[in-house]
Amino acid sequence: MPASPLTDPEILQALTAENRPLPSPSAVALELMRALERRDLGMRDIANIARKDPALVARMIQLANSAIFAGMRPAVAIEEAVLRIGTGGLARLAIALSLMQASKATDIEGFDLRRFWMSSIQRGLVFQYLSQRVGKMPSAEAFSLGLLADVGQLAMAVSLGAQAVYIGAEGSVQALLAQQLQQYGYDQDDASAVLLAHWGFPQALAQAVRSRAQTPGAAGSREAQLGECVALSRSLQLRPDGVAPDAGQMRSLAEHLELSESDLQGVLASAAQDMAGMAAVFEMELEQAEVDAEFDRLRRALATPPLLDEPIADEVLIVSKDAALRLGLRQALEAAGHAVVEAATPAEASEIEQIQGPRVVVLDWADGDSVAALCRSLRTERGPRIYLLALSRDMEQHAVLNALDAGANDVLFAPVLPQMLIAKVQTGARATRVLAAAEAERSHGLRTLRTLEQRNAELLQAAGTDELTGLGNRRALDAFLPPLFAQAAAEGQPLACLMFDLDEFKRINDRLGHDVGDQALRAVGRVLRQQSRGMDFVARVGGEEFLMLCPQTTEEAAMRVAERIRAAIAAPQADLPPLSVSVGVALGAAAFADAASLIRAADQALLQAKRLGRNRVCLAPTSSSAAAGN
Repeated sequence: MPASPLTDPEILQALTAENRPLPSPSAVALELMRALERRDLGMRDIANIARKDPALVARMIQLANSAIFAGMRPAVAIEEAVLRIGTGGLARLAIALSLMQASKATDIEGFDLRRFWMSSIQRGLVFQYLSQRVGKMPSAEAFSLGLLADVGQLAMAVSLGAQAVYIGAEGSVQALLAQQLQQYGYDQDDASAVLLAHWGFPQALAQAVRSRAQTPGAAGSREAQLGECVALSRSLQLRPDGVAPDAGQMRSLAEHLELSESDLQGVLASAAQDMAGMAAVFEMELEQAEVDAEFDRLRRALATPPLLDEPIADEVLIVSKDAALRLGLRQALEAAGHAVVEAATPAEASEIEQIQGPRVVVLDWADGDSVAALCRSLRTERGPRIYLLALSRDMEQHAVLNALDAGANDVLFAPVLPQMLIAKVQTGARATRVLAAAEAERSHGLRTLRTLEQRNAELLQAAGTDELTGLGNRRALDAFLPPLFAQAAAEGQPLACLMFDLDEFKRINDRLGHDVGDQALRAVGRVLRQQSRGMDFVARVGGEEFLMLCPQTTEEAAMRVAERIRAAIAAPQADLPPLSVSVGVALGAAAFADAASLIRAADQALLQAKRLGRNRVCLAPTSSSAAAGN
């Protein structure tokens, strides 16, 4: 008898009432979540709570220096990690980090715990990049939600056994969810939502992981869009048994979120680059080759065209001047489900072929030379893409050879047994369909090869682009700077490095919200883009940190550029609070041993500008002048 659907309190009771205790977040992680509800606690209070768990502090600092949160300067204290990740993101990621540690002591027969967390990290990265493109959540919150979206699967495996969450090679996630609901009164997505809410996640985030809508009429709402992002991030991952994902479902979800295939490929490219590094934060070792293999299969699934559905392959053309013969053949073929068209003469048959193009043709060889000429013509024009079946009343060998020489695939002798006719026609239909699919795949492959260079360039650009501002990111800087520095050093040309930090950015976020903070970052990005030359490189390299590289630029010119940009950002801007930036300038390449030294010098000059009161430009002391202020 099917179980009745359980309420959320009943689901929580069912999960916690089993003999085996669930892996639970640490007390410190839960205290951090509770602290979010208090208005009187600030960043230092959150940092002090985190310090109660030194191991958690170490992992949080490591996380703050990971690819998705790193700035130009490494975070060395928990306060810097809180500032970089955000209080909400840090608390929710503490839940995930401590939960993963707790789960290591759990032994679930038949459940691949490593694979579960590997998929969770992959999903978290994908969801984070999806959220950036859809514009719904800050990075830390998006990553934590994607990371824990399937925690209910782990909970059900612990409490009910691995068989409760097992998907066979021929099964589907949807079938599993339906089976769980029928057997237990809830599914693993319900369990995820209940646990996230129990641990203190906002209701909107907790409900987003449910595959069944809980709020009637919520279509188009922020909650519904978050749910769609979760569903898409789930579809953009491989099943543990290696079965390829449903590309049709991926495309459908992406289309609803107004994301193109190129958008999805860019998301996968970015996630693939960060996967191994992020796994290391969670104390999981992943080889880059393993990561690449995972994501390559996803990229191929996205790039594979939909299977051909061509009823034309099942349409049969009968060519005979004998109306009675045509009627008998039609009746037999239509009874077997084939569409039939008739032609009394070869001329009519040629016209039908040109317009409708059926790929199976039955020819009455008794019509003489005219039908033999039609057979040769069709074979010449269509090659192996058409199946030609000759009907002969002459059992002599020369008649059979005559038909085969003219291009017929096979010969049947009249009177024809309906079963034999149908078997031959269906064999020909299958052969032409397989050939058409192979040609379509080969054509797609050729198109893919022709556009591979362009696609790779697009993916590299997507992976090297900051989604919020459209500027380069830290990856792009790492690729661009070394050769630029080497060229400047070899040619004896000056290279200016300008570093910018948006002043009081945390206060903007805390007082006015992340949306206004994002607008402020975009405004800074616009000014930098407008004030740069074609040869300059501009990137956002941290939360509120930006960098500009200016080749063939002297110290005097670099200081003018930095001051011009500082003044432009400080000018009043509509719909934004007053903004200012601190700027550090360093001149290379001759004065520095390597590119990293140039960056460090600009960073030190930036810190000096901050110490002197912000909203000013300072020159690195390694250059000819010690400092310059506004």
